[in-house]
Amino acid sequence: MSTADMLIEQGIEQGLERGREQGIEQGLERGIERGIEQGIERGIEQGKIETARNMLKGGLDLSTIAQFTGLTEEALFKIRDDLL
Repeated sequence: MSTADMLIEQGIEQGLERGREQGIEQGLERGIERGIEQGIERGIEQGKIETARNMLKGGLDLSTIAQFTGLTEEALFKIRDDLL
């Protein structure tokens, strides 16, 4: 194998390694971002549920609670049943 061929092969290997490293780094960044987004969404949903629970304890009707929390009446029935 000539020196030029060895240099080309070495360059290809280095390029592939850099590509792998960049791919891993991008994958990790996307995974972290997705995890953060999902955590925020879950937190918001839990806040709505807690608000609904407090509103139910306060005696508000389901349609009013649904209007202010954005939760479905079906979800509110489940929350109410869990309180009983």
